[in-house]
Amino acid sequence: MVHQSCSYLKLKGSTYYFSRRVPKPLQKHFKTDRVEVCLHTPQQSSAVRQAQALASELEDHWYILRRREIKNRLSSFFGDGSHDMRQTVSVTGVGPQLSAALEVYLSLKGAGRPKTFEAGARRAVGYLLEVTDDKPIDAYVRADANAFREYLRSRGLSSESIGRNLTSIRAIVNFVSKEEGLQPPLAFSGVYLGESTRKTDRYVPTATELRSLQACCRSSDDELRWLLALISGTGLRLSEALGLSCGDVCLGTPHPYVVIEPKPWRRLKTADSERVVPLVGEALWAAQRATDASTTGYLFPSYCDGETTKANSASAALNKWLKAHVSGDIVVHSLRHAMRDRLRAVECPADVIDQIGGWSRKGVGESYGRGYQVEQLHRWLARAVG
Repeated sequence: MVHQSCSYLKLKGSTYYFSRRVPKPLQKHFKTDRVEVCLHTPQQSSAVRQAQALASELEDHWYILRRREIKNRLSSFFGDGSHDMRQTVSVTGVGPQLSAALEVYLSLKGAGRPKTFEAGARRAVGYLLEVTDDKPIDAYVRADANAFREYLRSRGLSSESIGRNLTSIRAIVNFVSKEEGLQPPLAFSGVYLGESTRKTDRYVPTATELRSLQACCRSSDDELRWLLALISGTGLRLSEALGLSCGDVCLGTPHPYVVIEPKPWRRLKTADSERVVPLVGEALWAAQRATDASTTGYLFPSYCDGETTKANSASAALNKWLKAHVSGDIVVHSLRHAMRDRLRAVECPADVIDQIGGWSRKGVGESYGRGYQVEQLHRWLARAVG
């Protein structure tokens, strides 16, 4: 039986689906008249959040399609194209068109990535096609990139957002160029976005704030607080912690630890991210509680189901809680910065710090050998959090 719910949701059995009808004028751009996506969750609150995000992405996509149709209709009024927003510079290319390159890029690079990866790539390409034609990827010139920048500015995007869109386009063009044996074009490299401003230093929690945070985690004693306590005592990245399975947690040893390695549902940031991290103090308590409570084989089943890892949802929930219960200055990633400072404070060697945190190692010599054993890492981490 199928039940209709709010926020474009359908409940099929115990699983929620996003379902929204495509506006009639835009149906020619789609294979069906309705967009329907399985959300892989029985929880209404999680489904509502996902549905709202998908609805927003669809609205962006439909806005681009509507604008493109309006421009196509208006172009018939301008015989020589002199008033068209599109660039008149023309270069003959031999590569695939940008739209085709996008599909190649997503098919080869999108596996195991979060939904935001595909959404960001499609959004950037959609924006670019607002101001240029769908050309071969090696036919784009700097005038196209500059027009793209100005268009995004006209939409009110910040320099950081414009930079992210340019990075997405550059990644698509460069990757597919290499796949096709073409010289990657430079059109989207080094586009001027204005004078850079000094980055604001991320706030690092004090020892008092960390103790307060961990005490609150003990008091609440639930899945999100176990996640937070684990990160606070290990310096793990949020996605690394979320992607843990119960099999990655080794508790029956003199020096308990977690194994951080690539998973089909969670990639690692760098090659150095693959590591073993000791569990001491609050992190050990959190890992024990989460392991005992799990019935799915995943340490944090509300945010990892073996197919996807919902880092954005977890981050939003944790940051909201931190603001309300600890400090408005602290975000989840602050705890990773704090761990590096705590290790420095006990005069931990820099290469040990890098190995515990999965930070890229600086020197060639540091990549030689097997690195420090878990017993050695455990000793330094115990000093830092003790």
